[in-house]
Amino acid sequence: MRNDERLTLLANTIKITQELVDAVRPADLTRSTPCGEYDVRRLLEHVIGWQRVTAACAAGTEPEFADGSPTYTLTDDPARDLREAALVTHLEQAPATIDMPYRGETPIEHVVEEVVAELVIHSWDLATGLGRSVRYDDATVALAHSGLTRMLGASFAAEGFRSPTDVTATTEFERLLVRSGR
Repeated sequence: MRNDERLTLLANTIKITQELVDAVRPADLTRSTPCGEYDVRRLLEHVIGWQRVTAACAAGTEPEFADGSPTYTLTDDPARDLREAALVTHLEQAPATIDMPYRGETPIEHVVEEVVAELVIHSWDLATGLGRSVRYDDATVALAHSGLTRMLGASFAAEGFRSPTDVTATTEFERLLVRSGR
């Protein structure tokens, strides 16, 4: 798959995430999600924080990052914060590799695959916490599987992640969710 195709899938995934974030109301922030200890507030901080970190790295600027995590704290307008991250724009303009704080120089295509995996999985978490649903096309789910496989290279097995061969599910999307520990 070409990088422009990956970026198009990422843009579509961000659009779905943005629609969910646009719908979040203050009363929703304490709702639980399927993502372990993350309620809606903490999940938004994680998702938006990583978008901002990745965008800063793509732009060659200092990311909001400390002790292995983004330092973004939810504001009164998380929907604006997600839009302003402008991740796809920064990735389109980035060099072929960018310096990520948790592992150093990383090819853009790897970053995109991993971000798609994170967003597809965490958007499902957010939608579920909000009592909504999300749908992704087959190409996006396939790219998310690739991204999750890359992330599993760092071995997150203790957090409930599974290899592709350990999973039985009805659809590829369900298989992705099971692989991610859901």
